[in-house]
Amino acid sequence: MFYDVLKDLRQKRGVTGETVANAVGISESAYRNYERGVREPSFDTLCKLADYYGVTTDYLLGRKPLSTPFEDLRLLADSEKNVLTKYISLPPAARACLLECLLQLGSAVKKSNDNSGGD
Repeated sequence: MFYDVLKDLRQKRGVTGETVANAVGISESAYRNYERGVREPSFDTLCKLADYYGVTTDYLLGRKPLSTPFEDLRLLADSEKNVLTKYISLPPAARACLLECLLQLGSAVKKSNDNSGGD
């Protein structure tokens, strides 16, 4: 249930309901009511809560993830699948950071290959 997921995320982060409420721009009582299952957030607030916790709205709503989006890529090894699955499970900010690192690495490899004649 939504309220269980919300409470679990807050407790794991070690913050108060007041802290979360302030971060997403709602009253503390509204947040408490979400955790108790008394009220449900608007779509806008749901998105803000997902962003705050670094999860998807589907995760907050307790929905099962879809099957892996990489099934049709016919990856060569289970390790490739594991890397992609772990990448997808990262919070958006961490994915962006990792992607930037990979782009820089790819650029450095390409430059190295260009300088060595592409052997």
